[in-house]
Amino acid sequence: MSGVDIQQKVRNGLRKATVATGSGELVYLVRCTESGGETPLDPPVIIEEDVLLKDAIFKSINKGLIDGNNVRSGDRELVVSDDVLLSQNDIIKQGSKRMSVIAVEYKEPSGVLLSQIAQVREI
Repeated sequence: MSGVDIQQKVRNGLRKATVATGSGELVYLVRCTESGGETPLDPPVIIEEDVLLKDAIFKSINKGLIDGNNVRSGDRELVVSDDVLLSQNDIIKQGSKRMSVIAVEYKEPSGVLLSQIAQVREI
């Protein structure tokens, strides 16, 4: 079985988990791009684009990991497939809630990205 086959199985598993738990509203990555000027008289315009995270599911963080600094009460984990690459400080949106990506752990044995687990915090 190749890495691509395993990657597809992970995607399917996340999709089934999302459907089974009825995770509610869709989850998006908010991509921000700036265009325009660079002065106070002509400031840049920030354009937000919502990119759907198809196979995304939230899970709670183990309470024993909460230390008040790196992991805070209310933080959650977002498990996402390899479709869209997440990085620190990205903005995640679900309904009216916006969250910041604090950290991302990439699950990529043998160099094939299977999934990403992001620690997110509501902003």
